[in-house]
Amino acid sequence: MPITEASQAILLVLESIFPSPAGGGAESQVRTLGLEFLRRHQALEVVVPMVAGGPQRRYELVDGIPVTRIPYPKVPWIGAFLMLVRLSLLLLKRRSSYDVIHVHIAGNMAAISSLIGRLLGKPVVVKLTGMTEMKGGILDPMPRLGARLRKAVMHLASGYQATSQRIADLLAVRGFARERILQVPNAVDVQRFSSVPRDAARRRAVCGDRQLIGVYVGRLEPEKGLELLIQGWARVFRHRTDVALMLVGDGSLFDSLRNGARELDIDSQIIFVGSTEQVERYLALADFGVLTSLYEGLSNSLLEYMAAGLPVVGSRVSGTEDWVIDGRTGWLFPPGNLEAFTTALARVGDLDTQTLRAHGATAQQLVIDKASIPAVVDVLQATYRRLDAERSGAHREASSRRA
Repeated sequence: MPITEASQAILLVLESIFPSPAGGGAESQVRTLGLEFLRRHQALEVVVPMVAGGPQRRYELVDGIPVTRIPYPKVPWIGAFLMLVRLSLLLLKRRSSYDVIHVHIAGNMAAISSLIGRLLGKPVVVKLTGMTEMKGGILDPMPRLGARLRKAVMHLASGYQATSQRIADLLAVRGFARERILQVPNAVDVQRFSSVPRDAARRRAVCGDRQLIGVYVGRLEPEKGLELLIQGWARVFRHRTDVALMLVGDGSLFDSLRNGARELDIDSQIIFVGSTEQVERYLALADFGVLTSLYEGLSNSLLEYMAAGLPVVGSRVSGTEDWVIDGRTGWLFPPGNLEAFTTALARVGDLDTQTLRAHGATAQQLVIDKASIPAVVDVLQATYRRLDAERSGAHREASSRRA
């Protein structure tokens, strides 16, 4: 069901599965934006590859969002090449049905969209998600040939959405025009995370009569620095009986983290929740959030913690360093630094509930102002209009010169 609206229509291009059963960051952001565009009666369409393991319907409505999937043979190299050819043809064929292309993930589809957008005179915004581009991608200091080619073509894009100051700075360092870099964070559904009431009975059911409860939400994987989290927690809280830490998520480190907690004699304090689609219910039980990541682009969990009114103990990585204001919305420490982490954790352990909630309220207000769905979509729509106006002005100027 291709879009047919003539008024400014947005084509959201995503090099991934949509919808994603695993709930990835880029995928969830496309869904969040799509739903808000629908609410605002803005025409849109999502274009994704028809990847193996994902939905195999070429056209579909997902929560009311029109989705087109590009089929291609599942053959290494050849399949990827043919998919990009078909994307090019789709962009050319439907050029009258969209005004702006917004690409999520700066990969091969972003490069093709940048090229075709320039040929058609269509504004193209490329969103960088973080580690995808930093490691082996267009922001890698020593990119391979494929990344160098993508980077060269993506210089044709009209603008670049950086979700953190560090990504914005890296774009400029790698040669992208500073005036075309727009720092806009991921959008978070503040209403979802702020509206769950604190439930003392459920808190007791999950955590007992603990007075101080921390929470981690995310994948249980090495890059999240979770071994440091367990070690630091043991150093600070091993001898306290009034604390608990909820780990909400699953991953390859599940067993080793559980064994580590047992060896450090804090297994009674660590609550392994597992994966859940109701993260907000667990955030409502906590007093603070923890992020010990070794690297990030911009953590969705970070914004969710803050939207729920939780201060955050977080590593000084991309994104987190923009939002955690030391002593106001949380506490920062260098990634991988156990001593600094335990110092930050000890500061939290010394605070009373009222002070923690005051820090959490400051964090929540910051997210409402800058990363709520309305705030982010307002900025994006203003950017689309500006780029479209600049394109129209350049076209008129070129026509008058020819005349």
